[in-house]
Amino acid sequence: MSSAAMVSWAIAVVGEFDAAGRRIPENVVQLLPMVDVVLWAKEQPQPLQVDGLQSKFGLSRATAYRWLTALNDLHDPLAARGRIPAAQPLSAALGRHLPPAGRAGEAA
Repeated sequence: MSSAAMVSWAIAVVGEFDAAGRRIPENVVQLLPMVDVVLWAKEQPQPLQVDGLQSKFGLSRATAYRWLTALNDLHDPLAARGRIPAAQPLSAALGRHLPPAGRAGEAA
């Protein structure tokens, strides 16, 4: 998965927690790829700048531009989720994929 797709994934995860009215525990943030980038970006004055990403995360200019493009969905987690290859519905509470609609409780 590309770094831009990982940023989109992290935006979707943070959006799930935000929608549930919960914060991601700090000790869990360290385990989830790119979530620290998304949380940092949410705290920054808009619009985000490539130079800020480069200095904060030690990125090349090209990578900073890719991240910046992905971070444009920061306030639209549904759009971010749409950019994740083969995205499945997220379950922030359970940390696993949800069963397809109409299949919950069926015997395998």
